[in-house]
Amino acid sequence: MPVHRYRFVAAASIASLALFAAAARHSFAQQPSAQQIVLSNIRGLDFGRFAAGRGGTVSVSRTGTRSTSGGVVLLNSSIAGMAMFNVSRNSNEGGDKAVVISLPPDGTTHLHSHGGGNSMAVDSFVDDAPAPLLIPSGSRTLSVGATLIVAPNQAPGHYSGTFSLIVNFE
Repeated sequence: MPVHRYRFVAAASIASLALFAAAARHSFAQQPSAQQIVLSNIRGLDFGRFAAGRGGTVSVSRTGTRSTSGGVVLLNSSIAGMAMFNVSRNSNEGGDKAVVISLPPDGTTHLHSHGGGNSMAVDSFVDDAPAPLLIPSGSRTLSVGATLIVAPNQAPGHYSGTFSLIVNFE
């Protein structure tokens, strides 16, 4: 079973901390001249504004609900929410196509500050896709959330990073 990787660029800042999947469009064929799956970013994962305080976590659920643990304090942020991707096929041939979407494992995704040596881990990725995810002849939306690990008195600044989604054809 072939494994195809989809990589999206991410950017973030403490004032409005976000992990954005850059607008990207990737097509990968299962085999030559076979059905292709297209994964397009609709919205970036955005943790919104918060104060680091004693540290803790900021979580965004797959439905876009934001929560914290520890000493992190959420601030009003209308832009916070889950990442969204459009998953579609490049043709209407045949029935539904089954794929399994794998999210990044814990410990593999970090945001790094621009011009400094600070970072924050992004763990516990979640999505709303059943396994297998059936892609109809049209398209469907995939929502992704995650948890940001915030250190006590995390240095303010602009952070960026990347995360991968892996699509396995069934």
